[in-house]
Amino acid sequence: MIAGPGSMTNAIVLMEDAQTGTEKAILISAIFLVMLLTYLILFSSSKLIRILGETGNNVLMRLMGLIVMVIAVEFLFSGLKPIIRDIFQLPS
Repeated sequence: MIAGPGSMTNAIVLMEDAQTGTEKAILISAIFLVMLLTYLILFSSSKLIRILGETGNNVLMRLMGLIVMVIAVEFLFSGLKPIIRDIFQLPS
């Protein structure tokens, strides 16, 4: 999920939508900020697990599972929407 096809496609689409040099610079800065935060979190993960403990770790795992499930449901409904429109011939 960190550097998979979804994140790469998202970066490409956002870069195409950026019109000015300022927007592109902001997008590149945001990407580097996310990379830095990801590195810091992964680098200090053993300390974070020690601080959170077993219960905190279980809570975070369940929360992340819930977030991934919500994203999957959103993708499902986004994919079904055009199919339903075609079936009932509704205007977009």
